[in-house]
Amino acid sequence: MKNRVLLTAVFVLVSGIGVARAQAQAGNHASDETIEVTGQPFVVLSKRYQRLERVFRRFDSYPAADRSGLTLHLKATIQPGDRPGYGSGLMLRNGDEVIRLIPEPGNEIVFPRDAGLWEANPPLYARLRPGETVSVGFFFAVAPSDPTRFTQGEAKHWLNQLDRCIEDEGGFLIALLLPDTHKLTVEIAANSRFEVVENGTTHPLVVNQGATPYRFVFRPQDYPRDAVFQASKPLVRIVLDLPFPLHGALERK
Repeated sequence: MKNRVLLTAVFVLVSGIGVARAQAQAGNHASDETIEVTGQPFVVLSKRYQRLERVFRRFDSYPAADRSGLTLHLKATIQPGDRPGYGSGLMLRNGDEVIRLIPEPGNEIVFPRDAGLWEANPPLYARLRPGETVSVGFFFAVAPSDPTRFTQGEAKHWLNQLDRCIEDEGGFLIALLLPDTHKLTVEIAANSRFEVVENGTTHPLVVNQGATPYRFVFRPQDYPRDAVFQASKPLVRIVLDLPFPLHGALERK
């Protein structure tokens, strides 16, 4: 399997939780402005709604066989320090409507895909200090028919799909220069076991005795073709994660 990497210039917006009062001129294409809140102010970012929506539209344009069963997700971290994007607060502002883009603690962006927002192309805001930026990455999630198990063959199929998406976007020559992406991340539920069955013998891989999901990263291709991976509780999520940020950190405008 050839190493390839998806090159998509994505710029993210990060926005705020705990919003007090927005004091900014309404309008879809307002000039530079600052929304004053208690504590750190929100500042307008250098990119608007359409910048992120284009990433999803580009993914939707790939051949159906390359992306079947995959869902695209975006995530954000605050730099320097590789801190969760939630801490910056992330929002877009469409007239009087404010939409938080990282509504839960962590890094994942919940992006509203809406034709009206595409037409309005509203500005994005983040709570950033001078010198801070927002680094944007992405990942794919898959959902097997049985949420407690999948085979080595299924896992390799998902990784092959990732390869094809990478080739659709970045091409072969650039992909050769990028890091290995052929790893799978499984999020194992609290108080659940994750095991592999090889030649009829079961071997434990993770025993999660904690109260929160545990992320386990591994290479399915390192196991026999007849291997079956199984969990004692439904897996929280299966992720194809790219171990590097996309180009173009979001900065203050």
